[in-house]
Amino acid sequence: MPELPEVETIRRFLRKQVTGKRIEAVRFGAKRVTMHPGPAAVSRRLLGATVMNVGRRGKYLVFHLNNGRELVLHLGMSGQVRRFGCDPMHRHEHMRLEFSDGQTLSFVDARRFGRVCLIDGGALPSLVKGMEHMGPEPISRGYNAGYLGTHLSGRKAPVKSLLLDQRVACGVGNIYSDEALYRAGIRPDRQAGSLRPPEVSRLTLALRDVLKDGIRWCGTTMKDGGYVLVDGSAGSFQNRLRVYGRDGERCRRRGCEGVVRRLKVGGRSTHFCPVCQK
Repeated sequence: MPELPEVETIRRFLRKQVTGKRIEAVRFGAKRVTMHPGPAAVSRRLLGATVMNVGRRGKYLVFHLNNGRELVLHLGMSGQVRRFGCDPMHRHEHMRLEFSDGQTLSFVDARRFGRVCLIDGGALPSLVKGMEHMGPEPISRGYNAGYLGTHLSGRKAPVKSLLLDQRVACGVGNIYSDEALYRAGIRPDRQAGSLRPPEVSRLTLALRDVLKDGIRWCGTTMKDGGYVLVDGSAGSFQNRLRVYGRDGERCRRRGCEGVVRRLKVGGRSTHFCPVCQK
């Protein structure tokens, strides 16, 4: 599933490419992701609207329109935002926006876990499922060790599971939680409440740093190719992963003789170094 760095990479591209453009046509595929309020209403309310800005909240893309509405996209497990030009509709293409300058933008999702929601401006997050309980993002100014420590204190759940809770670490998913815990030297299956204040501080910094690194390198494109940039090219942070997807390989920390292991934490595949992480 695309996480904060991937969605932020897409947002930055779209902000440059579609801001100020007018929507002249909306097309839908034969099979569609969950769509609110429905394709006919979505089309009617998008036609003629101009994109004023492209924002993001956690893993959600938000198109701010000049008619006071907001188009919200959640990419789900495998969703992509692509430019296909005037080609015939792709078999997994659910919605295509055609702009006044001839450019197009398509929402593609092979597994159909994504969502499209068009709402009146200012209604976020109450009308978009999944946004109503989001906490601050680890890259935001309001995110600090005090905030994270409060949400970990006294909890018996594995720390990895809590990092996947969007109320605790908004925008973080499986890849970046593993990488942050590795950088902080903390086992993913440790009880969250067992972390000492210095460990919480390290984890807070690690979360911020790994997300910023992910953005810097345009996100993580794994072998399944689920996430790609709008032009179809791959991100490059996968080349800098230290534990995720590397089970059975030597730890990349200098001087460490550990071998990366994989285990299930809260039902999620999790990677860590048993020597570096305690």
